[in-house]
Amino acid sequence: MESSIFTGDKCVSVEKWARNNKIDPELTKSIVNSVKEPEEAPYLLETIVKSSSKLKWVSKKEIRNGLIRMQVHFSINSDSDHIKAGKQLFIAQVLEKLLFGSNLLLEDEIYLEEKPAKRK
Repeated sequence: MESSIFTGDKCVSVEKWARNNKIDPELTKSIVNSVKEPEEAPYLLETIVKSSSKLKWVSKKEIRNGLIRMQVHFSINSDSDHIKAGKQLFIAQVLEKLLFGSNLLLEDEIYLEEKPAKRK
């Protein structure tokens, strides 16, 4: 289930979604697995951070959108196992903060993210 929430498509695999967005499928699987099994997250963080630093802006934006979808899902669907859902929400928030420096859903003012200016 976490995979389809992350990709935003019930019918596409994480691997296909990653290839379509020019993202290493292993990075995407690591992100999804760290949220799916929060206890595994500490072992995957270094790999996730290193791999994501090589991505282009458009690919990073897709990852952020996936993390936001997961945060929304776990915020509204915590009825069955609220302890695990809370952990999953926390990991998705931590990953967004680590990879992007902020968490859009936790900011006081939500703004449209602009493409970073090119360095000269």
